[in-house]
Order: sequence, then structure tokens, then C-alpha cells
Amino acid sequence: MRRFRPAFILALGLAVSAAGSSPTADLPFSTDDPVLQKILDLGKNDNRVMTWLDIAANRFGGRYSGSDAYANAAAWALWQFKQWGCEAELDEAGEVPVGFNRGPWFGRMTKPVEKALTFGTPTMTAGTKGVERGPVVIAPAKEEEVEAMRAKLKGAWALIPGESNGMARDGRRNSQMSPLVRKMAEAGCLGTIQMTKEPIRMLDGQVLKWEDLPVLPDIKLTEKQYNEIKAYIDKGEAVELEFDIRNWFKMGPVKYHNVVAWIPGTTHPDEFVILGGHFDSYDSSTGAVDDGSGFTPGMEALRLIQAAGGRPKRTVMMILFAAEENGILGSQEWLKRHPEKQGKTMVMINRDGSPSAIVGVTVPPLWESAFAKIAAPLKTLHPQFPFELRVDEYPRTKAERPTGTDSSAFSMLGIPTLSVQTRSDYVYSRAWHTLLDTYNEVVPYTEHQKHSALVTAVLAYGLANLPAPLPREGVYLPEGLYADIATGTGRVLTTLDFKNAPLPTAQFLRVVEGEGGPAGGPAKPPAPAGPPPQAGVPAGMAGPRPETAPVGKILEVKDGLASVLVVSDLQKSVAGVSLPKTTNPALKHDGPGVLGMSYENRFYLTLKKVPGLDDKYPAIGRLVAGAGILAKLKKDDPVRSVRIIRVGQAAREFKTDNASFKKLLENVR
Repeated sequence: MRRFRPAFILALGLAVSAAGSSPTADLPFSTDDPVLQKILDLGKNDNRVMTWLDIAANRFGGRYSGSDAYANAAAWALWQFKQWGCEAELDEAGEVPVGFNRGPWFGRMTKPVEKALTFGTPTMTAGTKGVERGPVVIAPAKEEEVEAMRAKLKGAWALIPGESNGMARDGRRNSQMSPLVRKMAEAGCLGTIQMTKEPIRMLDGQVLKWEDLPVLPDIKLTEKQYNEIKAYIDKGEAVELEFDIRNWFKMGPVKYHNVVAWIPGTTHPDEFVILGGHFDSYDSSTGAVDDGSGFTPGMEALRLIQAAGGRPKRTVMMILFAAEENGILGSQEWLKRHPEKQGKTMVMINRDGSPSAIVGVTVPPLWESAFAKIAAPLKTLHPQFPFELRVDEYPRTKAERPTGTDSSAFSMLGIPTLSVQTRSDYVYSRAWHTLLDTYNEVVPYTEHQKHSALVTAVLAYGLANLPAPLPREGVYLPEGLYADIATGTGRVLTTLDFKNAPLPTAQFLRVVEGEGGPAGGPAKPPAPAGPPPQAGVPAGMAGPRPETAPVGKILEVKDGLASVLVVSDLQKSVAGVSLPKTTNPALKHDGPGVLGMSYENRFYLTLKKVPGLDDKYPAIGRLVAGAGILAKLKKDDPVRSVRIIRVGQAAREFKTDNASFKKLLENVR
């Protein structure tokens, strides 16, 4: 996993269907299906998901892309898929200029007391030259101080300041030592030691060519032991440490591959149900949680379908993606190398996160009847994990860049993603890129893993047998500007017509965001995912937002309007403007859910058709979702937030700074 991310994402990519078509009218999917019954029986009584996790984590270890461990694990997975009778291949996903292999590491304090040390080193950093022992010194702060300390640095370990976040000492994407570190290495320093909190997080560095191999070990020591050593030194007491770190490199380029396996479809072999999870991991541990707990249920789901004699209409494919941790590279490369499959990818189910049980899915309204039939056998499948189907009328935005997990690569292409509810009390941050990402962390959640593998098999089998593709309407927001207005009653989502009503739309944005965009700056794409929610919280549904002061309120509800005033501190800084009289030729007040600007910093939503407003105020948007909420708005209802959503380049480039707004005013006047 590249960054902290949601616990699980179930991504669905669907071929475009005819507008208004429905795949659910005569869905030939029944709980009496003998293949389905066999899948259920095998999933309950012969579920082998933990076997595949044991092999991947404990027989091969951490699977860093470009390592022998990854290549060996990929060869096993290819063989295993073929043993089940699936078709399978290695699909080239990229290469690294220099390979890296992780060996064991040991460390201890020898003076003033003997004590084992708890530490790690990032991938792509130097090991020791065998067992190396030496005193500890405080590292110089500046290059010019190195010469005066040369005698102390030679043969010594240097404590460097700062708290490690797991990245290599000189940065995750910097292949060169800093001038200070280079001088320390030239002085004969044995290595640097930096403090890290537990659980110890270990990411990586970068080596772009063999001539630039790192030479100075980069040790991340627990905060407690780091402070203990520093306290000894501050008191003038000598400290001696001993390390044996076996970090090995391999001349490149070293290719790495996605592992692809499939059960060919009988009716539509060129249409695909894709199961996915990233096969790679950081190698300071064994990648059992991230993402062993994710890809092994997909592997087992494919085995269950195959072992049950499943011959679905569409091809069911499992992809073990490479280099997810290096930037979502394997999934992007697969989509790039197989453009003919993009439009034919009906469903993609991606699992990435903590060990947990799938207990529900959230779908757009047009998918509800299809999923209701497919998920019917899951409702009472396991007494601890009752399955719930939720419907969400609010379309979501496509990913604008790869981030978080492999499903983002599919989302960027408009392949729909489906939020999945999961259940687990596992704290994902405990294993996320840490030394604790091991098999024993998943063992207590064996039942969760087995259940998720079986749920995945049932969903994949049912979706592969749909009579027609699911419709895409209501899944993603088309390109444009949108206002997501959260009131005390609920959310209302509207369009913002910046093309036909640029001036009032610009004023609306200024009222909501301040002059020039969010926080007074230019509009920006969404930021990468932040810290992960607790396991079981689906993507985009991280629970209620923290309570904040309302940004405004509903002033009145009468004459077919809900009039709104925004009064937050940011919006107070924007001067009210009496807008010139304008109309929107493309949008009239012809029904409920029309958004318009009235005067100064006020806007309104129509509750019914109000044609008299067409010559008075410009309509700037129309309801996308939240009709039920709109009908319940009442006077003094708080406005919790107004969030602007920009989809597409034109929407992101619509400017509302003072100069641009002045130009819009001049054009109208």
C-alpha cells in the first residue's frame, strides 16, 4: 500500500450499457444453482485462504518488487493457479534499475550494559560489512563540523536527530547521499541511527544505478532505546553497539510481473470479472496483512469457482498486482498494456487492507435489484457476519491520479468502484508498513478471511453471469462543478453551471471558498488519502465527520424557496456583491432543486417550480441527489458545510480570484 488508505475497496469496472437498460429483469441467478451450492459448500468446509497466506508470507517473506522473493513468489502463484486448472501467465509490469534482497539483521548494546536492540532499516539502504562494533557519537549538525570530528566518527555509530517516518535517511525518492552524510561516510562512520516510534515503520529509499549503491547503514531504532543511548552519552558515559545487517543488492535491470489467472467465459469470454490485490509488499516484514490478507481471499475465490465446476458466462480473472507500493505501478501497467480489455472489464473486485469480513456493499440505485439477487445467499451465510446491501444515491468522483491502492488506476479510467462494508477489530495502522506485518497478526481473523473469500467468490460468480452489463448512470459525476451542501437534515448535491452563468457561479464559489479557491488559493485536485480509518469502514464512508461550527443556516422556507446565508469566518471575508441582472439561457426555475444566487452572499434552492424567478435571479445549478432531503429543509436548519467538487480540467481551471472576478463583472456590465 502506497499511503495510509481505507481498509478495503471493492472496485467494479463495467462495460458501458445502453442508456436506461437494466440487467436485472430476468436475472438467471438462483440459490438453487448447483455450482453456487458447491461454492458455498467448499467455502464453508474446505476453505484454504490461510494456506495461501502461509505460503506467501512464510515461505517467501516480504515481496518487494525487483527482489528474488517477489520473483520466487510470483513463480509459485503462477504454478498454483495452473494446478487448480486455471489459465495463467506472468504479465510484465515494469523493472527496477537495481534489485534488492533482504537478509536477517541483528543488533545489540555491548556497553555499558548488554541488551538486544529493536530496529529496522529501509529497503534499498546499505547493510554492514559483516559484524561491526563501535562506539556511539552524536552526529555533527553541519558539513564543516565533520573535519573536527573525523577521529571520533571513524569506526563509530552516529546518532542523528529527527523522528523517522520509515523512509530512507536522505528521502524515499532521493538516490544520492546528502553532502553531510557523504562526508561522514568518508570519515569512516559505521552508520547512522535515527529514532522511530513503535510499531517500527519501514519504507524504502531509491538506487538508480549500480555505481551509486548506498554505503552507510541507515538504522531506525525504537524511541525508548534511542533515548536511553543518548542519555548515556549526555552523561559522558561510553556506549558501544554491535550490528550485523545483511542488505543485499542485485545488478539490474530487474523485471517484475503481475500474475494473471483466469477461468474463461463460456458466452462472453472477452468480457471480464476481475479480482485483484497487490502481491508486492515492503520487505522489512512478510506482507501478511498488507496485502496478504487482501490478495489471498481473491485467490481462494477463484479456486472455489473453479473447484465447484463453475463455467460463468464471462471470464473471471484474478490479478496479483506488482509494485503497488512503488506507486500503483502494476495495475496502471496492466491497463496500459491491455487497452482492449478496458472497455470489456465488467467488474473488478480489489481487496487491500486489514484482515476483516465483508459484511455488505454499497451500490448506486440502478444496481440495487441486481445485487439484491446476487447477494441473497450471503444474508445468512455466517451468523457473525450478516450481509447488508446499501444504496447510495450520491455519485462519486473518479480518481484523478493513482493513490491509495490499485482500484484508483481503474477509477481514473471511469471504471466504477463500490464501497464495501467490512467487520474487524484489527487496528490496521499496527501492521501498515511496519515490522509487525506478519502471519500471526492474521491468524486470529481466520474466520473473517474465510468469509471474505467466500463472499468474493459468490459476488464474482453472480456478476459474471449477469445477462447484461450494469448501467453506469449514477456511479460517477460527469465532468463539471458541483456543490455538496450538508445541512442539519442531510446532504443536497447540485451542479454548478460555470459555463452559462459564470459570474453568479464565481460569486457562489467565492462565498463558499473565499477569494481564489480553497483557503484563498488556486483550486487543486484532491489530496492523497490520509490516515486509514478503522478496519471495516468503506472507502468514501469514513463515518460522520467531526462536529464543527455551522457555516450558515436556512434563513427561511417559503414561496417555494429555501433561502440560505453562509456566515463562516472565511466567507465573511468575501465582500457581498449586488450581481448585475443576468439570466441563464440553459437553466430555468422549472422545478424543485434549482440552485441560484439571490444577492450579496445569499443563495437559494427551489422547492417547487418558481418561474417568476427566471427574470429576477440567475439559476446556477440543478439537483443531482438529495431530493428527499430538499423536501425536508426547514427554517433555521444549520448548514454544516458547503463543499465544492471539481471534476475535469475545465472545472479546475475556472478562476474566482479578484482579477478574474473583476473581468467577469466587466463582461456582464
